[in-house]
Amino acid sequence: MKRFYMILAVALAILASWFFFSDSNATSKGDTNQYKTEVVSKGNILNSVSATGTLAAVDDVILGAQLSGQITKVYVDFNDIVSAGQLLAQIDPSTFAAKVAQAEAQVAKTKADISLQKIAIERSEVTLGKSERDLRRAKKLAITNNISEDELDAFQTQLDQAKLDVQQAHAQLEVLHANLAANEASMQQSQIDLSRTEIRAPIDGFVIDRTIEAGQTVASSLNTPELFTLAKDLSQMEIEAYIDESDIGQLEQGQRVSFTVDAFPDRKFNGAIKQIRRAPQNTSGVVSYTVIVSANNRSGALLPGMTANLDISIDAVQDVQRVSNAALRLASRTQDKSQQTQRRGPMGQLSELNLTEQQKLQLKEQMPERSQALGRGASEQQRKRMQQVINDVLTDAQKEQYLALKSGKIKTSQVLVLRNGEQQRLTISTGITDGQYTQVLKPSLEGEHVITQMKAGSK
Repeated sequence: MKRFYMILAVALAILASWFFFSDSNATSKGDTNQYKTEVVSKGNILNSVSATGTLAAVDDVILGAQLSGQITKVYVDFNDIVSAGQLLAQIDPSTFAAKVAQAEAQVAKTKADISLQKIAIERSEVTLGKSERDLRRAKKLAITNNISEDELDAFQTQLDQAKLDVQQAHAQLEVLHANLAANEASMQQSQIDLSRTEIRAPIDGFVIDRTIEAGQTVASSLNTPELFTLAKDLSQMEIEAYIDESDIGQLEQGQRVSFTVDAFPDRKFNGAIKQIRRAPQNTSGVVSYTVIVSANNRSGALLPGMTANLDISIDAVQDVQRVSNAALRLASRTQDKSQQTQRRGPMGQLSELNLTEQQKLQLKEQMPERSQALGRGASEQQRKRMQQVINDVLTDAQKEQYLALKSGKIKTSQVLVLRNGEQQRLTISTGITDGQYTQVLKPSLEGEHVITQMKAGSK
């Protein structure tokens, strides 16, 4: 009985092994390899870039204090709606009001000094007029020798001194005007400082953050202390995401973005790329670029600071022929060196066209072996000869595909298919990939069993 169960266990193990390696697969009589295959299917493929970012308000303003002092009153709280110009908080104004009063007094004193100086100018001008008259009388008396030369010189000196007094008085008036301008500027600065003790809202919006309390002292030095954060509107949000340098070339402004947040893991939100910043971010040798995504938030579910998990749609196709990437990797891994060389050489593009046996024979017979090997090293005459042979052998459809291959517009790969128990290598034109499946453009592989795993059998 025990022997029966042992035989049964061995049989089941063999059957399970066969089932794993013969999912729509088989081996030919001369082929001892074992294969795991899958039937080529149709489905959707979405090529996207994943990233994370942080949500923020589009128009948010951080308010700080430009002065140092004690907060005497805070008038708003979190989530309060405010209007532009509204008083949010008050810094103790007493010191700054005193400076304003002092500056105003200095301005008033300077204006009074200007008035006195104008009177002094008038007095000096009166003195100058009298000196001019005295000198004219002295000159008349000097003609009749009624005064001496010394007395005449004294009158002339008196006139010169009066002129200098007038000039000095005008100069002093200009100095006082300059002092008045400086004092008025100082007064204006004091008034500005006094007005800055009132922290007012620069925009219409609401308070999303408040970092002060009444009685707290703020110190404005090199760094402006932040008191409030205001948001104009949360119906539109922005996400600042960091995209790896390997993916940034696939992004462009306006691309659609879907994302989720941890608060609503089962809910999808939509947005679009608003800006791709060119300045690189280098973190521990990893280069990334900042991408700004705009998102609609009319529901109000999204809040600033939330972490967004983004999927940026690069390309998408629906109901297309697709093949597993495992099949592509297997075909590439099992290529021998001669096949790899052929694909890289001048005949590489031709090998991608699934030529008939007759076409392969024609190309081999008509194309010189040296021309096949030289590639770019071939002479102009040899290249012309090669092109002529190709034009003669290929069909119109193959010519079109050949030119597209040469220009790099078509991407190709290879797969192994199982036909009548034997593996065959096919060249396919591929489209987009999502990392798991790749789109097959040509040829049609409907019903084909593509090999995804292969195990060498014992001989």
